[in-house]
Amino acid sequence: MIRNALPTGLALFCALAGPGRAEEDRYIGIFVGSQHIGSDEYNDFNPGLTYGRRWSYGTGGTEVHVEGGVFYNSYREVSPIVVAGVSTRVARIGPGDLRLGASVGMAYYKELSEVLEAKYDFPSVGGFLPVAAVTGAYRVRNVEYRLSVLPYGDDVDGVVNFSFAVSF
Repeated sequence: MIRNALPTGLALFCALAGPGRAEEDRYIGIFVGSQHIGSDEYNDFNPGLTYGRRWSYGTGGTEVHVEGGVFYNSYREVSPIVVAGVSTRVARIGPGDLRLGASVGMAYYKELSEVLEAKYDFPSVGGFLPVAAVTGAYRVRNVEYRLSVLPYGDDVDGVVNFSFAVSF
């Protein structure tokens, strides 16, 4: 059932790009690491690899994107992840563009999902939990350097993640 829903959901998301969707870009995302603010108990070495696609939306530098892959999470687990979101160009600085955006999706956190369920009766789908991030990025030609901020909870005030993407 989920397997059949993914292409339908992706088609619906891409349709939101409207007339500008003809400008499509494919990229590989490379996760480098994170900083857990307020705690040193978590793994900050979070390498990962994703494949993404983005489409222009309108004429103002706005794009929608879908990205999926795997990374080594803060609990030292290999985590599949899929996110979708939007970003927009906010300034031209030197040879590149400064962009701001937001993404939502799901990632696998077996250990965290068990803690949340035991503590707060928070449901998960087989260890998959919702994720959300706000991202600032600097894109020069085909390389984008990204800093993402993720909300956390309990003993961590937030997470800052560094990654970059290379378009092809």
